[in-house]
Amino acid sequence: MKILAEPIDALVMFRGKDNPKPYKFRYADREDVLHEVKIDKVLQVDEIKTGGIKALVYRCQSEISGKSIVYELKYLIEACRWELYKM
Repeated sequence: MKILAEPIDALVMFRGKDNPKPYKFRYADREDVLHEVKIDKVLQVDEIKTGGIKALVYRCQSEISGKSIVYELKYLIEACRWELYKM
């Protein structure tokens, strides 16, 4: 997987005190074409701390252009921001 760390628009679900659960997201590719991806499965969630910044990293799987793709989304907790971390 290649590190992208690009900001995305995400639709997520919050339940009580649980971590946010991503449902789908939208990102722009190199040609600025918007792609919308529905998250089929969340495989793993890790809480990390890099340079004093807390984040949740979600390893997810979706069908994109007819292929099953594994990628990672990162939620920066203090900034309340989502990014497409690896794909």
